Amino acid sequence: MKMTDPIKNKKDVNRLLNYYLTEENFNLRNHLLITVGLFTAFRISDILSMRWSDVLNDDGMVVDMITIREKKTKKYNSVYVNKTLETAIAQFATEEDDKTGFIFKGRSGCLHRTQAYRIVKKAVDALKIRGRISCHSLRKTVGYHLYLKGESQVLLMKIYNHSTFEITKRYLCIDQLEKDKAFSDLSYVY
Repeated sequence: MKMTDPIKNKKDVNRLLNYYLTEENFNLRNHLLITVGLFTAFRISDILSMRWSDVLNDDGMVVDMITIREKKTKKYNSVYVNKTLETAIAQFATEEDDKTGFIFKGRSGCLHRTQAYRIVKKAVDALKIRGRISCHSLRKTVGYHLYLKGESQVLLMKIYNHSTFEITKRYLCIDQLEKDKAFSDLSYVY
């Protein structure tokens, strides 16, 4: 299995978030796909199977919490909808007439993960974001930046359902980050 990297540079994350909002690349569905990935840490299979009823209440308003049942673990996972995510959902909802099925519609059912990969890859390539970036990178990016922000190890383990923080560190490529920091701070002058 190929390893993927989190997007480590915050400017790159912001450029990716805004790529499908630019005039020449405008696509609210693609923007929402990336936004959901970067603000929920859901797996791409769970994102693609999301339905409008997962994100909109009966009055058509964006919900406060998105709750899904993960395909891989069969466990329920709830994530708070922050302002950025709420705005992206609301923008795309105004564009869509049929809000009864999948949010990310494909030809037959939900969008296929290959198409989701192409959406992410097109933006990453155009923006020249370096690294092994894929749909799974969106999930990893969440934890990487939470770690840099100082969030607890227990929280990060819980987000990813890992049994040890060592697994989480490997998953988020934190070991290399800590090694790099150790060497960059190395000095023999006192």
